[in-house]
Amino acid sequence: MDNRRIFLLAAFVFIVFMLYQAWMLDYGPKPEPQAATPATATANGVVSAVPPVVSGAGGVSAAAGAGVPAPVALAKGREIHVRTDVLDLVIDTAGGDIRRAELLKYPEDLKDPTKHVKVLDDADADLLVLQSGLQAGAGMAAPDADAMYTTAQGEYALAAGGDTLKVVLNWQDGHGLSVDKTYTLTRGSYEIGMSYAVHNAGTTPWQGDAWLQWQSRYTAPHTGMFSATRYDYQRAALYGADGYQEHEFKDINDKPVAETAGNGWIAVVDHYFLAAIIPAAGQGTQYYSRPLGDARYATGSLTPQKSVAPGASASFDSALFVGPKLQTKLAPVAKGLELTVDYGKLTIIAQPIFWVLEHIEQLVGNWGWSILILTLLFKAATYKLNEISGRSMAKMRLVQPRIKALQERYADDRQRLSQAMMELYKKEKINPASGCFPVLIQIPIFFALYYVLVYSVELRQAPWTLWIKDLSAPDPFYVLPVLYGIAMFIQQHLQPPASTDKMQARMMKIMPLAFAFFYMVLPAGLVLYYFANSIISIVQQRYINNLIERESKKS
Repeated sequence: MDNRRIFLLAAFVFIVFMLYQAWMLDYGPKPEPQAATPATATANGVVSAVPPVVSGAGGVSAAAGAGVPAPVALAKGREIHVRTDVLDLVIDTAGGDIRRAELLKYPEDLKDPTKHVKVLDDADADLLVLQSGLQAGAGMAAPDADAMYTTAQGEYALAAGGDTLKVVLNWQDGHGLSVDKTYTLTRGSYEIGMSYAVHNAGTTPWQGDAWLQWQSRYTAPHTGMFSATRYDYQRAALYGADGYQEHEFKDINDKPVAETAGNGWIAVVDHYFLAAIIPAAGQGTQYYSRPLGDARYATGSLTPQKSVAPGASASFDSALFVGPKLQTKLAPVAKGLELTVDYGKLTIIAQPIFWVLEHIEQLVGNWGWSILILTLLFKAATYKLNEISGRSMAKMRLVQPRIKALQERYADDRQRLSQAMMELYKKEKINPASGCFPVLIQIPIFFALYYVLVYSVELRQAPWTLWIKDLSAPDPFYVLPVLYGIAMFIQQHLQPPASTDKMQARMMKIMPLAFAFFYMVLPAGLVLYYFANSIISIVQQRYINNLIERESKKS
């Protein structure tokens, strides 16, 4: 079998796959926004939230959305600014919740490094905010989504040389119940500790539970093929008894998420960043994601109830992660959190590739050069496989004049032509199928590398050299795609003619141009890999061709 046909088939499948993805992003069906209920028709469309499950007598029901009152306008209080070395937060005293979270080490655009990525934002178009509260049994007080908190100061900043920053907000019911809501931030970390401390100075027991949720507005991404944000998405993610799951928000409209697990977390994830709620382990926490109307969703958790006797205290502890999907940062925070890095079905191959690439980068300090070194290592590791394919092509190239003569002699007798060619292959010790397996075995690796380079936040806005300032975006001057097209053209001339079929010959001639054009929309890091891979393949094939020619002259 002609191994170039396998290459063409793989290339065709890859192109169709990529074009389908781009077409679906630009022209595919978008989820229809849900109609807002009269109670949610506010000035900015943002609503406050309540826990997803409320029972009539202080118990917990398993039905997602049971007993949920109509949402009301998001309350506004006083803004509290909190800043560490990596996070800039805005907490509102109304609800005591995080309304905005900026990542100080991640600019939105390289052209304006002062404008940072906002993972959380209370602006209506980009709505994603944390909301939380306590709910108590019948006749008992508790700070809900709109509770007004007080705090000692309006601004908090991590002190120089300090490692920890605590922000404490207090709520009191005036009858002996006091609640401290505490956020704990750590230097260099995107993990935020969050706890409710309930102090009961009253005369009757208090009973209640805690809920936390992300309220988000989902708008289907619509970006062009040449945009650096063309891969953007937003989904709900859950890690529970059944392992890791992702849910499209458009599917949640018809089938809300509801699950109870002793250990787990729930999050809203996008291409590079996530906002996760991680309740304390070892308790039967309820997780949910459900529509609120008007393209808004509530994604969160509800913890089991606790009782607080008069004169006693109790706490509800959770953690948040608001930041980039850095794999080395995610794994220590919670089990399975690193799975939010979307490598798809090829994760088992992609993760080891990323591990190697990351360790190379730690040595050389540049992701572009790391990609080139990875290419060299990959080609060295697969040299024997490539040699089998290369020797097959070299031998086929040498006997092409004799094959052409046979094709002319038996032009009207295909059976006799097939017999004659098999005799020739046997005499020259050529196995036409020997080049197939080496090509096929590398296809999953190429696809896995594609996912690594497209979905790893580590390569977001990572520079290489000269004009390549962002390896995750297309080459701005299309230099690498053009160079790749030239390299592919040279590779073709090192191989035997694929066929006497004129149509296939024409396809082979236009293939370098087609690939150069197609690669203009791919991330520069991916094109850099394929270009380097082609250059090394050219050197290898020339060496093998010369070796086979010398061997043929000796025989």
